[in-house]
Formats: sequence, structure tokens, C-alpha cells
Amino acid sequence: QKLEWQCVGSLNHFVEDDEERPQIYALQFIQSPSYPNIDIMLTSAHDSVYLWTIENSNEESCSSESPNARQKKFLSLSSIQFSHLDDASQTYQFGGPRNPENELYVFDACYSESNDLLAAALSDGTCRVLSLAASSVDEDESVQREQCVLSLPPGYFGGRGGHLTAVEWDSSGTRLATCIASGRVILWYLQNVGTGNSISLRPSVVSILDGGSGRQVFGAKYCCGKNEDLLLTWGIEGKVSVWDSYSVGEVMSPICTLISHTEYPIFALDVTQTGAKQSIAVGGGKNGGFLGVPAYLYSMTYKS
Repeated sequence: QKLEWQCVGSLNHFVEDDEERPQIYALQFIQSPSYPNIDIMLTSAHDSVYLWTIENSNEESCSSESPNARQKKFLSLSSIQFSHLDDASQTYQFGGPRNPENELYVFDACYSESNDLLAAALSDGTCRVLSLAASSVDEDESVQREQCVLSLPPGYFGGRGGHLTAVEWDSSGTRLATCIASGRVILWYLQNVGTGNSISLRPSVVSILDGGSGRQVFGAKYCCGKNEDLLLTWGIEGKVSVWDSYSVGEVMSPICTLISHTEYPIFALDVTQTGAKQSIAVGGGKNGGFLGVPAYLYSMTYKS
């Protein structure tokens, strides 16, 4: 068998006179009931999240290897720019000496099809939750509604807070995990309260998972069983830790350490499930780089 791989389009998040070209931290294909029958690509750059549609282009392929390939073009569907909170300069941490100007960045964004909500992890330590259901301003413009801002009280961690590194929904769209640069993971529960036009989204903190090392966690993933009873976390220590996803209160240690490759960090992880069997793919990099370490595939059987 032969796998054919070809580039049929590219997307730039900058203009020619930009001094600094943005880094893309979030990328996700989504389907939203607010935009029926449209395949959407979500990206983030600087302080914004973008929604794009992908269509066929009339331009001919410039590739000598695939001269007949149908080229694609990206069309802007919507963009969401985040701003500083009113009291951000006094109450929220922005990443210390690596961000002396307290600039706002989107470090991760995750969309949930179950509730049509988008969660964005920002450099100010907050998670902004928005609805993709647009409110019409006029015939030519619509805006996405910010539902809530998730953040613990200023100084809660006694100076060991920091920016958010990742955010993850569970499959129900009611539970959310936010990862903090200090090595902690916050578990949130979100529910709609009220009736009719007065419905609002009410968040509450359920648990704080604290590994105690103070080193960065790069991501979290709900998994195992129809209720997703477990939460996997991974980060700079090269470990994949297993937590009870229904934990309550402050938890100082995980159930177990599933993987430990301390010679390099783990940057990425994903899970697929077939029946009772879970397959987990893990990837990292040596010496601070992203190359040189293959992806590992693990098989796990979950018994409730």
C-alpha cells in the first residue's frame, strides 16, 4: 500500500509588514450546529481564535509532484479577539520574565460539539468560554457571546500560578480541565441555570490536581468507560499520570503513573477506544526539541 501525501493549500496568520509572525497553538476541525452543513477549521494566533471554511480553489497546483491536485483556499468565517480583563494588571499572572509586557496569548483552544461552546486557555491564567451561537448585530456582522471566565482567586497558589497551557472538554460538554504552567490541573463543572432567555452558564471548581513538582503540564485527556472515569495528564517531566476524573477537593497525587520517560518531555497524547480496549499514543522530544523521539503506542484495558 502507498500513502500519497500532498499539500493542497496553506494559511498565513500574518501580513507582510508584521514584525513578529504568530505561532499557531490550537488547531481543530469542528462541526457546529450554529453553522450547519459546514466543515470548519479552528485556529489560534496571538490573542485571537479564528474560524475558517475550506473550499476548492480555481488556481492550478504549483507542485511538480502533483500537478493535477485540486487546490484549496481558506475563507474567513469568524474571528474572536480576547482582551485584558479590567483588573488584569493587578490580579492575574502573565508568565513572568518571558512575557514582560504582559501580552495576551491564546495557548490552547478546544471546542465541544455537545454544547457548542469554545474554551480558550490564555496567558493571563484565565479560561474564556464562549458560545459559537452568534448574536446578530446587523446583516453583515455577528458576534460570539462570552459565557464566563474561569479563574481561581488572585494569589490562590501563593505566587505559583501562571498562564494556562491547555484546556480539554469531556464528551458531555459539562466537565472541563484546565492545565496551569505551575503543574496543576483544575477540574471544572459547568451547568446552565435559569429558563428561557435568562439562561446563563454557571461554572464551579470541583477539584485541584496537584502533582507537587511545580513543573509544566502540557495537556489533559478524559478517557475510559462511557462516563470517562479517568483523566490522563502529561508534561515536561516525561510522565503520563492517571487521575480520577471525578475527584473532589485537592488531590496531591495521581492514582498511578502510566508512563515515565524522564529523559525527555511528553508534548502530545491521544486516546482511541474500541470496546473495552484503549489505545494511547504518546510523543515527545529530546533536549528541548520536538524531533528525534518516535511516537509510542500503548494498549490498555479498562475494567470498571
